[in-house]
Amino acid sequence: TSLSGALSHYPKVFSSFYIAMVKSGETSGKLSEALSYLADHLEREYHLISRVKGAMIYPALIVVVAIAVLAMMMFFVIPQLTKVLAETGEGLPAVTRMVIALSDFFKNWGWAIIIVLIGLAVALVGYYRTKQGKRFFDEFFLELPLVGQVLKMIYLSRFAENLSTLISGGLPIAQALETTGDIVGNTVYKEIIFQTRDEVRKGEPISAILSRYPGAFSPIFTQMALVGERTGTLDKTLMDLVEFYQQEVDRSINNILSLLEPLLIVFLGAIVAGLMAAVLMPLYRMAGL
Repeated sequence: TSLSGALSHYPKVFSSFYIAMVKSGETSGKLSEALSYLADHLEREYHLISRVKGAMIYPALIVVVAIAVLAMMMFFVIPQLTKVLAETGEGLPAVTRMVIALSDFFKNWGWAIIIVLIGLAVALVGYYRTKQGKRFFDEFFLELPLVGQVLKMIYLSRFAENLSTLISGGLPIAQALETTGDIVGNTVYKEIIFQTRDEVRKGEPISAILSRYPGAFSPIFTQMALVGERTGTLDKTLMDLVEFYQQEVDRSINNILSLLEPLLIVFLGAIVAGLMAAVLMPLYRMAGL
């Protein structure tokens, strides 16, 4: 049994991309080079995913801390304040009454809200796992402002790297496109890549086909692919695109974070300050300040 044949028995561990690379290395007698390509691919993919995940940590931490502070105020601070103010019999400002009403609502119906949110999350996950649901969410995320552009660059980088690696390994372009489409990670791009595969088998160049999808493949991508086809260096040109898009992903993430972090802090700070003001106003009034 060949190595590629043995690996194919474990599809959850080894994707069609890895198997195709190993098989091409076995066929060409360059298995060590194919494995080296795979090692480089895994390293680049790991760094790309790590950068994206790392960029999400700080904003997520801010949101979690803000939610914890708001929950503490709603469930503990404001109910205690309500008892104190009820004993005085004084009228309360409208904003304070609204905050107290909101606190009572969450205290009485918080469990129901949590159950609904959990049920909604389970339903969304279940829908996402369907073919139609994955297609919907994949397209939805690509259309999001700012985030959608970053995702497109990530998929373009992944597509270019995988295709370049497979072509360098000796696979025919149509077969390389089929394998790349299976592992690109987005249904929209997968459909376009499979359509490209079918047209390539009819003799059309990749650049001409991809240029029909300007929303998914940028002009710079199709123009660089055209140059690579005409010069016979498509694999090297694609790797140049990989480097370009990975740099663009880094730059875009940094720009988004530089905009998002202060906005999050100001927005959440304003909410906490509003709640504190609603709590302190009647206390100041009671103290005669």
